[in-house]
Amino acid sequence: MTEFRLTRRQALQRAGGGGVALALGSLAGTGAVFAQENTTLRIRNDRDIERLDPATRGGWYDETVMFAIFSGLVRYAPGDDWTWELDAASSIDDSDPLHIGFELRPGLLFSDDHGEMTAEDVKFSYERFADPEVNAVYASDWAALDHVEVTGTYTGIIHLKEAFAPLFTSTLPHASGLILSKAAMEASGTKSFATEVPACSGPYMLDEWRPREVIRLVRNPGWTGPEPYYDRIEILPIGDVTSAETAFAAGDIDCTQIAVNSIPSYEGGRSDLVVKPALGYAWLGMNVENPKLSDLTVRRAIQHAVNVKQIVDATFGGAVDQAHGLVPPPLPGARDEVLYGYDPERARELLAEAGVQGLSLSLTFGTSPDLLIVAQVLQVQLAAVGIDLTIRQMDSNTMVAEAQHPTDHQNIELIIEPFTTAPDPSWVTEWFTCDQIGDWNFQRTCSEEWDARNDEALTISDPEARAARYVALQDELEETGAYVFLYHGVNAWVSKPSVNAAYSADAQWALLRDFTAG
Repeated sequence: MTEFRLTRRQALQRAGGGGVALALGSLAGTGAVFAQENTTLRIRNDRDIERLDPATRGGWYDETVMFAIFSGLVRYAPGDDWTWELDAASSIDDSDPLHIGFELRPGLLFSDDHGEMTAEDVKFSYERFADPEVNAVYASDWAALDHVEVTGTYTGIIHLKEAFAPLFTSTLPHASGLILSKAAMEASGTKSFATEVPACSGPYMLDEWRPREVIRLVRNPGWTGPEPYYDRIEILPIGDVTSAETAFAAGDIDCTQIAVNSIPSYEGGRSDLVVKPALGYAWLGMNVENPKLSDLTVRRAIQHAVNVKQIVDATFGGAVDQAHGLVPPPLPGARDEVLYGYDPERARELLAEAGVQGLSLSLTFGTSPDLLIVAQVLQVQLAAVGIDLTIRQMDSNTMVAEAQHPTDHQNIELIIEPFTTAPDPSWVTEWFTCDQIGDWNFQRTCSEEWDARNDEALTISDPEARAARYVALQDELEETGAYVFLYHGVNAWVSKPSVNAAYSADAQWALLRDFTAG
C-alpha cells in the first residue's frame, strides 16, 4: 500500500498563545506570472454546469468553475502532490483539532458591490450545510461542525463536535470550503442557487453562460490576491471526448482532456501532454433488489466469472492497472488484493448450486467509448460461464434517473457508473450506505452496522488504523457479492505550447486561476 500524506506548502510557525498557525504574507503579485490584458483561454469542460452552490453542486464539471469564481480559507495547490495552501485566509491555527482558528485577509471584496469578506461570511457559508431548507448534497462534509465562532471582523474559530479526519483533505480545500457572501444570499431571498450566482469571491467572476455553448469568466475587480494571467476564460461544454480532440486539433480550443487510448498519439508531439493517476473508481455493480440477482450465490458466480485484468488491458492497452477495491491509491485504505477473483470454473459450480441455467442479464452504462469496450469484453466472459449479457448503453443522465427512480430501478440489473472522488477515503465509501439507496447506491446494498463503522472512520486519527478500517469496509462490500472492482484510471490532458496549464494532483480539475502563458 502506498503511503499517503497531505503535505502543506507553507511552513508551520509559532503563533501567540502557544498555538500553531499557518501564515502567509502579502499575496499580491507573489510568485505569479504577470497578468495580461485581452488574453483569452479556451478550454473544454466535459459537461455543462448544473449547480454552482457549494452545498448542492453537481460534480467536477461545476467545481472547475467554482474554484475559479469562489475562494475558501484554503485551496488545493496545483502540482503532483495533494497539498493545500492559504487562499482567503492569512493564517490557520490547527493546533487544536476540535477548534480551528482562522484569520482572513482584509480587503477581499465580493463582486457586485456586496462588500468585504468577513468572518460572518465564513460562519454563514459553513453552518448553512446543516440547514434542512438548503438540503445540502454534501452535508456530510460538515457533519462534525458544531458552529463557527466569530471573534473579530476577520477572525473566527471552527468548533467541531468530534475529531474529523477529512477536514483538511476533502472539506476545507474542496468546494464545501468555499465562502459565499451572506449579504448577497440574503438579498437573493433563496436558501440555495443553481447557476445564478449571487456574488463571487475568487479571482474570476461569471460573465456569461449560454447553456451547452459557453461559460465565460472574466476577472473579478474585487479580487486582491495574485492576479490571474488570463483576462477571460471561455469554457466549452463538449461531452464527447472525440469531438473535443477534433476541436483541439483544429485549434478551436487551447486545452482539453483526452481519451486514455489517445495518449500514444500525443506522446512526443508538439502539444503539452499531462497524464496523472486518477482519484476515480469504476466497478461493476449488481442490483440486489432485482429478482435475478437477489441470490448471493448467483452474484458470487458473476464475481468469479469476470477477468478484470483482461477487461482493463483490452480497454486501455496497458495504460491503466486493474483495481483491487474502490479506494484508489495513494489514499489510505487502498487494497492490495480482492477476495473473489477470476475463477470461471468456480463460477459455473456456483450457478449450478443456485439451480440457475440460461441466465440472461443486462448491463447498463453511459456513453463513454471506454465503457463500451468494457461491456463487450464482459459479454464474452459471462457467455463463457453460461450467462447471456445484453448491452444497454444510454445517456448518463437518463441512466442515473432510471437507477434512482422508485420503481424503474428494477430495470437495472448490472451497472457501471464510474465515480470521481476527493483525496480522502470517506468520499469513496459514503455513497454505499443505506440512506444512499435511491440516490447513488445503485447496488441497493444496506447494512446499518456497516454504516456505523463507516461513520466512525471519520473520527479515527491514527493513519494506520484508519486505513485498516477502510480496507475492512471494502472487504464487507465485496462479501455482499454486489461489487466487482475494475479500475481507477488516469486523467490525460493536452494543451497548446503557448499555454502553461495547471491541474490538481490527479488532473481531475483544471485549476483555471493558475493557468499562465507557456
